[in-house]
Amino acid sequence: MVNAKIRLKKRQTIDELEKIIAESSVAIIANYRGIKTEELTGLRVKLRQKQMGFKVVKNTLARKAAGGARKDKLVSVFDGPIAMAYGYGDDVAAPAKLLLEHIVATKSAMTVAGGFLGDRPLTSDQVTELSKLPPKNVMVAKMLGSIQSPLYRLVGTLNAPLQGLVTVLNGQLEKLQAK
Repeated sequence: MVNAKIRLKKRQTIDELEKIIAESSVAIIANYRGIKTEELTGLRVKLRQKQMGFKVVKNTLARKAAGGARKDKLVSVFDGPIAMAYGYGDDVAAPAKLLLEHIVATKSAMTVAGGFLGDRPLTSDQVTELSKLPPKNVMVAKMLGSIQSPLYRLVGTLNAPLQGLVTVLNGQLEKLQAK
């Protein structure tokens, strides 16, 4: 009876983790050894306010969930007492930024163990680099600016001879009208 309840609870947890792993665009794995419950709750609230999630995960269940979500490559990131900060949106850097900002601000003993971006596992160094990326809208604006800039220069270069010709013709027209 007790075993059946435990198995059911584990199955529900695995199903929930499978859904998170399959649907999230990014997840950051953190080692939470030595962290107080209040600190974890504070981090969970911060993440929820930004439409992200945070879940303390048992490794064996997380590994099964990764396999069930057909993301077997991710099994390597689940090691030690871990928690997952995850996000679903286009801003894949947001969970990493928020987690690392929290660690620095609270001088937390929590450490980033790694993570995954889509189907790709990330090392802790890659997560740190990911956290340094600007938001998506800033990157799109920079990209558009870099595409538009040469085009504006080309248009300016092509217009320069025509503008010079118009200026010369206007000067001649004014001379003729003055006579």
